[in-house]
Amino acid sequence: MKKYLFPFLALLLFSLDAFSQKNAIKDYPLNNYIAPEIEYRSLDLGSNLQMLGLSDTTNQNRNSVGANIDLHYYDYFNTVRSQSISDAFLYTSYSGNRRKTDTSKSVQSSLNISFDYFTETRLYGQNGNFWGMHGYTSYRYRPLSVKDDQSDRRYRSHNLTVIPYLSFGKGRVQPIRSARQAMDILISLQKYNRLSINPGKEAIDSLARVANRIRYKRFFDRRFKRIYQLEELDKAIRNMELVDTLDMVYFANLSDIWDFIRRYNRGAGTRTEGGIIPMIVLNNSKTKDIDAGENVLHQNFRYGIYGFVSFNRMKAVSYAWQSDIMVDLTFGYTDYFRNYEDGNGSSRTREDALKAMLNASWQFGYYPTTRTHLGLTPYTAVSFNSETDFSNSKIGMNTGVNLTAYYYISPRFRLSFYSTLSYAYRFDNTVPAPFWNSVLYNRTTVELRGKTNDMVAFPIRAEDDPEYRVVYYFVFSLNYAIF
Repeated sequence: MKKYLFPFLALLLFSLDAFSQKNAIKDYPLNNYIAPEIEYRSLDLGSNLQMLGLSDTTNQNRNSVGANIDLHYYDYFNTVRSQSISDAFLYTSYSGNRRKTDTSKSVQSSLNISFDYFTETRLYGQNGNFWGMHGYTSYRYRPLSVKDDQSDRRYRSHNLTVIPYLSFGKGRVQPIRSARQAMDILISLQKYNRLSINPGKEAIDSLARVANRIRYKRFFDRRFKRIYQLEELDKAIRNMELVDTLDMVYFANLSDIWDFIRRYNRGAGTRTEGGIIPMIVLNNSKTKDIDAGENVLHQNFRYGIYGFVSFNRMKAVSYAWQSDIMVDLTFGYTDYFRNYEDGNGSSRTREDALKAMLNASWQFGYYPTTRTHLGLTPYTAVSFNSETDFSNSKIGMNTGVNLTAYYYISPRFRLSFYSTLSYAYRFDNTVPAPFWNSVLYNRTTVELRGKTNDMVAFPIRAEDDPEYRVVYYFVFSLNYAIF
């Protein structure tokens, strides 16, 4: 019996040791990672042109043309004394449409200019304390002209929103993407038996520092940038003597992980913050009927002062799991002026109110490989809106769940999914809650989110919402790169 027992135990211990070595990389404490200094800026410019011609059996002819230009500026700084993120979007589009039938014709043209700017800046002192200067600014300008056989109408609208945030707080959220990518490189090399030693925490820290340094170095030719990055990674791996077989398998894995890994925005740390929010919102629209000689003017002006407290806890539970909690409370006063003028006269109204909003969400993220992601975010928000004498108070609610999924099928084939299901009752979303801490409320936020992947909520007019509503929204996409 002993003759067979000792070899069996030796084989079992060897297998357990080999298994523990293969999983040692995933035991790296991501939640304790401290990112090095990062300074990065980017500027993207894009445009497109659309043309459409249509003629059908009803003798209707339609011709349209459209064009847009969009500019996106992004910067991210992470230093000992400061941490900041800024996203700016400038979007301009023009469209013209001409319709003609046997009995009528119409011409419509419109211009849309929009600008959105989000910024978060925290200046750190001793013991993790910081001062914060944040803000959201939005401007919309839209002239529209519609001319047909019955009328000639011109429409102009301006919408301006300015919301600065001044805060004080304690704590910091560290970006951990480079540490996770260093782990993925070493796991891939280990899978194909190219690692000569079992890397420890120091090796992962060193490779993560290299990844941070080379990712944000600016090149005007992406090919040269890729060569530089792979060369620096290879140099770091050789200097640490992690690989002793430098063949095609080694270089192919290094290139694959660096070039094709999904860029997820994971963080680690806890931050508590509070401050004040001055707010100005101006809406101005004018409609002019040339033939009737009539003008209609709408003017809305809202200003207010709010206080807020927010709490963020982003936790990298493990190599694959992420758990983020976001809670904020905003409360304050707003004054609302409305002016309406038409051919029959004018009217002016004023409303002042006390408002508050409580947001809470819990985001679960699952990142099992470099090519897969699954995220689930249940959330709830409660709003309070009352006249200053508390004679007419309303409590509203918005609760729901968001689901995101992504799968990298092949270098050319991608699958992604986004869905949301929510229920809202008398919900007032005009309260300027911290945009860096809020769950998505509507489709607009999905379309305008930038490279930060932050969840932001844009102010919308509460009176445009019904008493209650159920919203479900699903986006399922398959993308294949032909060339």
